[in-house]
Amino acid sequence: MIMFGKLTAVGVGPGDPELLTLKAVKRINEADVIACPAKEGTTGVAYRIAEQVCPELACKETLLLDFPMKKEGLAEAHRKAAEEIISVLRTGKDIVFLTLGDPCVYSTFSYVSDIVEENGYEVEIINGIPSFCAVFARLKIPVVLGDESVIITSGEYIDHNGTLIIMKAGGHLKELKEKIDTAGKDIYLVENCGMADEKVYAGIADIPDRSGYFSILIIKDKTKEM
Repeated sequence: MIMFGKLTAVGVGPGDPELLTLKAVKRINEADVIACPAKEGTTGVAYRIAEQVCPELACKETLLLDFPMKKEGLAEAHRKAAEEIISVLRTGKDIVFLTLGDPCVYSTFSYVSDIVEENGYEVEIINGIPSFCAVFARLKIPVVLGDESVIITSGEYIDHNGTLIIMKAGGHLKELKEKIDTAGKDIYLVENCGMADEKVYAGIADIPDRSGYFSILIIKDKTKEM
């Protein structure tokens, strides 16, 4: 009887390799094959983060998956990646799919895993520290307190009383800054949180009109004095 392999998503966190969980490291070390998004035919950011605490990666088989950075062709890319993964799982090998942050937050993995599961293969998810949690820790401020509410969007501004977290904000900063009502708000931008080239901006005037892909914009009600 042929035993099929299992697909496991491992969140490597936002950038600092020391933020990988013990369970993440264990799963990576146990895997037969490491799957990860490719960048120009080479391993991407998630792989480079993981290899700093898992040197065993260099000895493992690697499955590079190509995902375009635009909506056109994404569905086909997801289907193709799932097919490549399934072809490996059929041989009985276990795959770890490395993903930045947490696999459940704006992650390509969800699209791929749906197809893999629909074809009858086992899938597991190992959570990672979400990038926005790391950003708040870097800023040393709470995400929410008391009865405050929080909204998380992908590049979209929503007028909101509480905390608004805008992920993937880098390419939309000029338009976002024009829409933001700054009255009573604290505004921050963190680019490449936890990475060597991390940048932190505080206040609307300090924030540039454009930054890198891994940028998170925080718009938060000013803390009320008790």
